[in-house]
Amino acid sequence: MFSALAIIPFAIDIFGPVISAQAQSEPSPLPFPLIIAIGVVQNLLLIAVMVFVGLKLGRGLGLGAPILAALVNGKGLVSNWRRSVLSGLIVGVVVGVVLLGLVLLLVPLLPKLPFVAAAKVAIWKRMLACFYGGIFEELLMRFFLVTLIAWIAVKVLKERGNVLTSRAFWIANIVVAILFGLGHLPSASLVMPITPLVVGAALSLNGIAAIPFGLLYRKYGLESAMIAHFTADFVLYVVGVSFL
Repeated sequence: MFSALAIIPFAIDIFGPVISAQAQSEPSPLPFPLIIAIGVVQNLLLIAVMVFVGLKLGRGLGLGAPILAALVNGKGLVSNWRRSVLSGLIVGVVVGVVLLGLVLLLVPLLPKLPFVAAAKVAIWKRMLACFYGGIFEELLMRFFLVTLIAWIAVKVLKERGNVLTSRAFWIANIVVAILFGLGHLPSASLVMPITPLVVGAALSLNGIAAIPFGLLYRKYGLESAMIAHFTADFVLYVVGVSFL
């Protein structure tokens, strides 16, 4: 829930002026505090569904959060927790650096990218936003969607023993990578027109991140993917904007 709320200060700075202008032209019948309260309840319900599905379906597929599961069950840290954390950090740094280079190349063509506006946002707000990507988006994209789509793929493909094969996993990983890219378009549309270049950039940039995060999720668990996502966002939005 903290990660869902952590994006608010950053989002207000990036999208606030546009939302305020829309609110003035089309006033909401609900008071702002009530809108926030409704949003909190919606996120709680969404997180509950995501976690339930991830736990329920992930067990049979060998997917989950092994470090947290071991701690909750009183078994202490799993033997490969260091490798899980280190892999997440390394992948996150590499993904962040690659994305930073590509985004800097795109800035002259797309000067209204949220990345550009982020340079004017206070560093503590950018730091908080990293928790949204690292926790909430990973719960949604990997723990919920990759698990759900992989489970459906296993059933449809009639894999022997209902085990997660490479074929079923890659179907899920690629589909979620596409959804991850498309999911960034609604917020981008608030500050820039959606053109073929914007769609292509959203799919390719987010795909570059989503594919390795999915691989980490399968090999080491959700925690490794979370660390990688947080680190990549940190490289991009906390450190990277200084290169503008």
